[in-house]
Amino acid sequence: MPCASTNCKKIVIAGVSGSGKTTIGLELTHLLDAEFVDADDFHSPAAVAKMAAGQPLEDEDRVEWLSALGKSLAERNRSTILACSALKKAYRDRLRELCDGLTFVLLTADTERIRARIEERGRGGHFMPASLLDSQLATLEAGDDLTVIENVGPPEEVAARIFSRI
Repeated sequence: MPCASTNCKKIVIAGVSGSGKTTIGLELTHLLDAEFVDADDFHSPAAVAKMAAGQPLEDEDRVEWLSALGKSLAERNRSTILACSALKKAYRDRLRELCDGLTFVLLTADTERIRARIEERGRGGHFMPASLLDSQLATLEAGDDLTVIENVGPPEEVAARIFSRI
């Protein structure tokens, strides 16, 4: 069911692993009175195992994942923030096919800062190794279909900048 309210927003916080999608997405939920969805929760066990083994996902690995994400967004009847890499324009286009009215925000940060975040998360048990950062950066297709926001400063300030831009 699509959003019933014209104030309903569906926002995808995109970026490489460690760019701050979850942290900033959660902050943004407070500003928009929205729910939060993490795309990592939609990965198949095989995809998680592949990434944990240091192997980047291929386009074929993402087909069902993107479909599940797009359908989940389309079914939500309230404002929703999705933390999702959405690195390629084709991935973003697939999500748009399944859910009208999506807004994409690309979080960027210094590569070494991102690498340090991934390493820190890895010590906490997250499946994504820092060794995959370079492949994610190589895959990233920034474009005019994204609002680019640098993730610098306290999370609440970054979320406020996003809020003011969208």
